[in-house]
Amino acid sequence: MSSNEYFIAPLQRNSQCISFPEWVSLFTLCLAPLIAHVASGAPPVSYLSPSRPKWHEHLCHYNPTSIIWRYAAITDRRIRATRWSQNDLAASNAIFWTAKGWDGGEDMVFTAAPHCSRCPELTRVRIFSVTMLKTIITTLQGLAALYSLIGTLAGFTTLHFVKRMGVDMLFLPLAILGLLRLCAATWLTEDFGYSPRDDGLNNMLLRRFPNLAISEHEIQLIDPSDTLDPFLVTPLPLGAHFRSPNSSYSSRIFRVFYLLVLGGVWGVSVAYTMPAGRGQQSRYTTTSFLVGLFYFVFLTISIVLYTFYFFFRSQTTTTLLPCISRIWYRVYTVLLMGFISVLIVIASIETNMTPTGLYSSEPPIVQLECRHLVNYLSFLPNSPFLGLASRVEVNKTWLEQNYSSIPVAGFSGHNALLEERYWLYNYTGYCVGRFEDTGR
Repeated sequence: MSSNEYFIAPLQRNSQCISFPEWVSLFTLCLAPLIAHVASGAPPVSYLSPSRPKWHEHLCHYNPTSIIWRYAAITDRRIRATRWSQNDLAASNAIFWTAKGWDGGEDMVFTAAPHCSRCPELTRVRIFSVTMLKTIITTLQGLAALYSLIGTLAGFTTLHFVKRMGVDMLFLPLAILGLLRLCAATWLTEDFGYSPRDDGLNNMLLRRFPNLAISEHEIQLIDPSDTLDPFLVTPLPLGAHFRSPNSSYSSRIFRVFYLLVLGGVWGVSVAYTMPAGRGQQSRYTTTSFLVGLFYFVFLTISIVLYTFYFFFRSQTTTTLLPCISRIWYRVYTVLLMGFISVLIVIASIETNMTPTGLYSSEPPIVQLECRHLVNYLSFLPNSPFLGLASRVEVNKTWLEQNYSSIPVAGFSGHNALLEERYWLYNYTGYCVGRFEDTGR
């Protein structure tokens, strides 16, 4: 074989023997990293306008590209802040919907201040809070996924991280990206509230006078811009609170570090989707190939956007991705979510339990009936053993091949009471000694 080749196994149904309780466990393991990543990264919307966005405009906030950007922008804003107050913390964590659309810019720290109905108690996250609990959950999931990945690369775990992953491991790489939340963990909070100015006044009156009936026509709000001194209603200049992204070396260092981390994860996704070496064939299941393709596409688009806005536009002054309202970004979000749905369906079709108890999308080397799986053990080609073993001797006519069998007795140490007898099929012989791969 003179060139690198791909071999993608055709889609095959391998999950017919998985029971309903196993499916519940599998989908729990599958969706837990995705739900934790989305639920912890997209806070509720703060409405400063009577209008409401359409349902499809909300979807962009659940895009992993938007969530990872938000972590970077909050951290970068804190680095550039000359002073940091509870109002800064609240406005930096809020997702504002205004009459002009989505807004997460630094000017909202001052513009939205009159709308703030509840401010955080501290200028950082409270230790005992829901936000801290979300951070702990995403961190533990990320560390577990990182251990699996490093273990696969180093060879000290038995998990086939991408090449033969089942539906339970689809979003473990996303859990690794959740570790980026640690950059902004100190300044993440949900202990705030914003409301339109008329709603805030009505709520205040109702709290003080519970029996008061308020009608929209009975109270006419006064526009403060017409009655107050212009100095009192003009937002403070941004330089009074935050340094410019171009003038802060700490900000530049952080942005480079952030991109390097993302680039490392992107490199891993490329390594798993590329052939193992020159002249070698890379074998994939449909699930494993689509998983690698998904993370390659998602990370490539994310890194390109971050690089463009980090250094060419210097638009880290907003906690919302600057292109979040663009039509093409909405289309990208819908396609990404559709890709995730298709990935879950295909992985569910291909997933089966291996003899070791792990789940894989690789088809078994011998197609056994579900009722025989309890008594049979099969070994994959890359395992130390190859073949089929049975704990009972049964009729072999249902096997795809006419395997010959030989009974073998195994003992645990010198205790004959712990004897285990099983039958080997397709047995041809054995060798004694130590096998070493000399590369020849």
